[in-house]
Amino acid sequence: MATQVDICNLALRRIGANTITAIDESTKMAEHCNAFWSYALDEVLEAMPWNFSKVVRTLDHATGFGYHSESNDTKTITDISSATEGVVTTSAAHGFSTGHTVYIYDVVGTTELNELVFHITSVTTTTFKLTGIDTTAMTAYSSGGSCIRKEPDPKYANGYTYDLPADFLKALYLTGSINNEKQEFEILGASAATKRLLTTIDDAILTYISLDDTATQFKNRFISVLAYRLAADLAIPLGKKAALADKMWSLYEYQLGKRGADDAKSGHEVWNDSDPWVKTGGFA
Repeated sequence: MATQVDICNLALRRIGANTITAIDESTKMAEHCNAFWSYALDEVLEAMPWNFSKVVRTLDHATGFGYHSESNDTKTITDISSATEGVVTTSAAHGFSTGHTVYIYDVVGTTELNELVFHITSVTTTTFKLTGIDTTAMTAYSSGGSCIRKEPDPKYANGYTYDLPADFLKALYLTGSINNEKQEFEILGASAATKRLLTTIDDAILTYISLDDTATQFKNRFISVLAYRLAADLAIPLGKKAALADKMWSLYEYQLGKRGADDAKSGHEVWNDSDPWVKTGGFA
């Protein structure tokens, strides 16, 4: 199976450049290959729904209806007071403002607050009040706990928020476990760490493109396209020819369409509707 070095060498040969023996060797060829690799890989993965990179996964609920994270900067809780409006103290400046909504979790002692989202007020640098939340009858705070800002989206006030898989790159479609009908959804958040999927179904199953950088898993048709994409980036810094770069881009676009179509066909079988096994529902 091809390795990252093999794919880079295929790209280098296409522009007439010297090949490499390791991606981290001290040559300008390796330096440029390493610089362009992740950008080219992500682009080619996103450009087509390659069969090898498709993943179907049941999503995990993120706590809170219709909320998504606004920051990945989680703050450590050091105290929660017993009061008609409980005051939360953090170990460092939290950056929250009055009117924000904050998610609390992993508290020891006042566990009644865990995995809930609260509106806050009376904000200071390291404290804030939980608006309308009486903590006098709750278990006394003991230790631990964290908080992070979460904000509601009005369109999903009666919907569900889901965490995206760690290897998520691009969503293809969403279905539910009860039926296979495609469902509407939206992905909110500015970065990979804060992105959340919001929808109105409570059993979301996402089909997506996986950010798989394991070159040994790539299929030959994908490798050929990726090598042309890399060659287009490498042509100017290594070949010093804009015309060569244009040629590699044209070949990349042609191969992307051709190889992508071949890949799509390879994932489907034409059923014979007269087959009794098909008529009775196959394995169903």
